[in-house]
Amino acid sequence: MHHTSLGLTFFIAGILAYAPGLQAQETSATGHSVYFPGSRTVVELPDGRLAADVTFDGYVITDDENSSFNLVAQDCAGTDLIGADGAVVISSGYCAGRDRDGDMYWFSFWNTPESNKWTLTGGTGKFKGIKGGGTSQQLAMHEDGTMSLRWEGSWTTDSD
Repeated sequence: MHHTSLGLTFFIAGILAYAPGLQAQETSATGHSVYFPGSRTVVELPDGRLAADVTFDGYVITDDENSSFNLVAQDCAGTDLIGADGAVVISSGYCAGRDRDGDMYWFSFWNTPESNKWTLTGGTGKFKGIKGGGTSQQLAMHEDGTMSLRWEGSWTTDSD
């Protein structure tokens, strides 16, 4: 009986280690993203601040060209809360990324002058079950609204 239990334990451990879809796979990456402005609607708030609803499109360029995130296109929408002095106080929103195979992922972002954070919220295909996130740092904001940033993060996905 002892050998049967031990054998069953190793069999189950083997299934959990190698069976598709049963074990999360941890990944991390670093890279750059470039975003291009879309629409922008600005509303003045009663206290003198502004709320700007914005859309923008972008591309991800990972430091590891074999990363599943490399060259993914992103569509984003968010709101910038702008202080009376013209400085952005909070920028938050959501993005959808789509790779060459049509697989998608979604993430939210929350940026303040002190920190820029993003959180992966779901996906399809190779991004199925994705959870995780990271941080970013703005590198440049051009007059036309084009922006570039440096990011890093880690996540898990359901392995298929």
